[in-house]
Amino acid sequence: MSKFRTLLSKKLKDKKISQNRFARMIDVTPTYVNNMINGKSGPPERDLQMKIANSLGLEGEERYKFFNNVAKEKKDIPSDIYDGIFKSKDSWNKIREILKGENIIK
Repeated sequence: MSKFRTLLSKKLKDKKISQNRFARMIDVTPTYVNNMINGKSGPPERDLQMKIANSLGLEGEERYKFFNNVAKEKKDIPSDIYDGIFKSKDSWNKIREILKGENIIK
């Protein structure tokens, strides 16, 4: 089972939230929630990732793990980082400097 699916399933059980209730919380169908948990649908798009993280009350390291796991499965940038990049005017150049320092870009 993927780390995303494992975390989602565990959090719903820990918080005693049914798939139907969770679907209403994040404004999707219960079938979609079931498909995410059972691997029939991949991890969701960015806007839904945020709704999931917020609805489950994920904070700190747990929130970072959630976004990192989704990003790895989607072969993408974690959504919290992606959103942060576009909110900060200087972030692109700062990221370039970091990547240059690690010899990832020239």
